[in-house]
Amino acid sequence: MDLLFEILANIFLTPIVSLLFEKPCEELERSNRFLKMPVLCRILILVFIVIAFLAMWFAIIFGAIMLAAPKLPDDKTTGTICLSVGLSALFVYVVVVMVCLNVKNRRRRKRCTWQRIDGVRPDKTALRKIVHVVVDRPLGSTHPEHDDIVYGVNYGFVPTAMGGDGEAQDAYILGVDEPISEFDGVVVAIIHRLDDEEDKWVVAPQGVSLTDDEIREKTEFQEKYFQTEIISN
Repeated sequence: MDLLFEILANIFLTPIVSLLFEKPCEELERSNRFLKMPVLCRILILVFIVIAFLAMWFAIIFGAIMLAAPKLPDDKTTGTICLSVGLSALFVYVVVVMVCLNVKNRRRRKRCTWQRIDGVRPDKTALRKIVHVVVDRPLGSTHPEHDDIVYGVNYGFVPTAMGGDGEAQDAYILGVDEPISEFDGVVVAIIHRLDDEEDKWVVAPQGVSLTDDEIREKTEFQEKYFQTEIISN
């Protein structure tokens, strides 16, 4: 019997938990907007998701048990109500998750096919400015969607600046040879993508100078998939 329950759990429960709980949480934690929130807000949102997910499945399981093995006359009514509420909540939850993931995928597809208008130049006013970078993909980490892309530098976003995709400006951190979670440095260059909607900033410690060749070499692991030019002055 234990083996049967284990097999059923592996067939049904594990994929459900992965699709409806783990994946949405992972996508949420990768979101720049989510990472820009205060830590307390992020914790409360994740706690709410966990409680809602567990409560939903508790209602479904409890309702099914009450219907399958009623001990009191009112058990079937209670079971029906719990099961109906749980299944309705599950339906709404699935719809919300699928819509959110589909919107995210549409944005990615749009991002891959978007073409920059010829003659439009990036805003160079960011050069030489000191910025704060939140690192969400530290040195040595793997791209969340492409396992073959390993970050050879710390990579993150500048919460106070908006990029071409409408979210926080992405930035490479060069001149730091260990994984970090945040960094204050100078924008020494802009990687201007000719076939994408967002340029990338290159941030380095104050006093560190980098040649265009050095920047290109350090960011090649990801920028090789785009047509780019480096603007440093």
